[in-house]
Amino acid sequence: MELRDYLHILRRRKRLLGLVVGLVVGGAIIGSALQTPVYAADTEVGLDRRGSVSLFDNANSDFSDPLRALQTEIRVITSHPVRLAVRQKLGYDAKISARPAGQSNVIVLTAENTDRQRAVDIADAFADAYIESRRARAVDDLQAAAVEVQAKITEIQQRIDAIPPPVAATDDSPAGVESPLRQSLRQQQSVFQDKLNELQVNASLQSGGADVVSPAVLPDSPVRPRPVRNVAVALVLGVFLGLGVVFLADYLDDTIRTKEDLERAEPALPVLSVIPSVVGWRSRVEPRLVSVSDPTSAAAEAYRSLRTSVQFTLFDHPVRTLQVTSPNASEGKTTTLANLAVALAGAGHKVTVVCCDLRRPRIHEFFGLANTAGFTSVLLGETSMAAALQPVPGVKGLSLLASGPVPPNPSELLQSQRAAEILKFLEADDGYVLLDSPPVLPVSDGAVLSKLVHGTLLVCAAGTTGRRDLNRATELLRQVQAPLIGLVLNGAADHASYGSEYGYYDGNASLNGTNGSNGQAPPAEAPDHPARRRGRRRV
Repeated sequence: MELRDYLHILRRRKRLLGLVVGLVVGGAIIGSALQTPVYAADTEVGLDRRGSVSLFDNANSDFSDPLRALQTEIRVITSHPVRLAVRQKLGYDAKISARPAGQSNVIVLTAENTDRQRAVDIADAFADAYIESRRARAVDDLQAAAVEVQAKITEIQQRIDAIPPPVAATDDSPAGVESPLRQSLRQQQSVFQDKLNELQVNASLQSGGADVVSPAVLPDSPVRPRPVRNVAVALVLGVFLGLGVVFLADYLDDTIRTKEDLERAEPALPVLSVIPSVVGWRSRVEPRLVSVSDPTSAAAEAYRSLRTSVQFTLFDHPVRTLQVTSPNASEGKTTTLANLAVALAGAGHKVTVVCCDLRRPRIHEFFGLANTAGFTSVLLGETSMAAALQPVPGVKGLSLLASGPVPPNPSELLQSQRAAEILKFLEADDGYVLLDSPPVLPVSDGAVLSKLVHGTLLVCAAGTTGRRDLNRATELLRQVQAPLIGLVLNGAADHASYGSEYGYYDGNASLNGTNGSNGQAPPAEAPDHPARRRGRRRV
């Protein structure tokens, strides 16, 4: 596939793309409108390096790795003891998020709540609870250290007491002097006593090494929802989701819509013509012979182009019997055959249309003729061929052999020797014999008729015929060695009109006496012809 193929898919499925984008954006708008506003309040807490330094070994401090230290404190802020302290202070459970403030030793505490004041209270409460928790931990550490130092002082005192004291002074001898060991122990005891005094002072002055840098302030606007941002994000997501849905739908949809689709589906068969959809023809049930009612239209020119292709394809056959069928019903085979017959007759050829659709005959309605007698009547010997053949009013050289009464066993009748003899009889006149055949897939009549013709034309409807149905229909026809000559795409959209695009036709074409393709006058129409009446009404 080329870029233009993808663009064509988007253009063809633009409504689906718009629907998906609209649903996503609409959902974002409705969700934003229904969502309760949420406010956020931030409190900044600064950490002092000295607050976490070990009493005796500064090298073991967490602050040797600042990032690790901050992450540790963030976990402490969101820990259960801190949350429990906040609950005791506020009287309700609360949550908070914490993050480092850049490369600094500051932690930002963010509280969210639907009430602005509550958000402020929560942020400040967590900051206070964390600072108090940090101070309590520091005091506990100092007190634990003081206990250890006091124990050491007591131990040294016991060792001093175990040494005999010096002899007291008498009249006969001077006062005794302490032993060196005793003096050393007293010096050690003095050092530990100084440290104990220092610990006790520090414990009374300990702040925990953290304080509030910036208290929370009352927020002015909510952080959620943000309608503009939500809509922008939804628009982007909707476009990507819509593109995915569009291409998935196109991948799963095997419907043939364009000439390129038809060529890719059946590359071995040529596309003889692309028939554009008839503007203004809203009722597909009511037959319309556009080659008669509007001979200067793009659709009429497309049928004349089909006539030329058929003539070249069957050029080597002196008698040209053509079967027109389709994979399924309601794909335009009868419409194509009727307009092709008018185009061939308009070129001066003798054309006989035979309705071999013995299940749902409709071809007689296009020409405004009766179906009281026809093919089945001649087949059963109830009517002669001369009596059954009906000239089409207003189209010189065109005759119709209608289906006649619908039989209960169409397939058996079409396989009979009598049916082959009737077609041979019609071939005796130099001209074209066009057979309106039932669709290939629902019944076997089309495959039976293909053995009696010189060519089989398969009509597909744009936007209706699927690739699998087309492939199955051609497979069935090839199994019986049907003489497939090509394909016709009927009802194509956005197809360039043959006449208006190149300026060959205009509203005065009939006044100039030409039908645009071969210089012949368009076929005259009877005043009461149904196609003429429908053409005036612009059905």
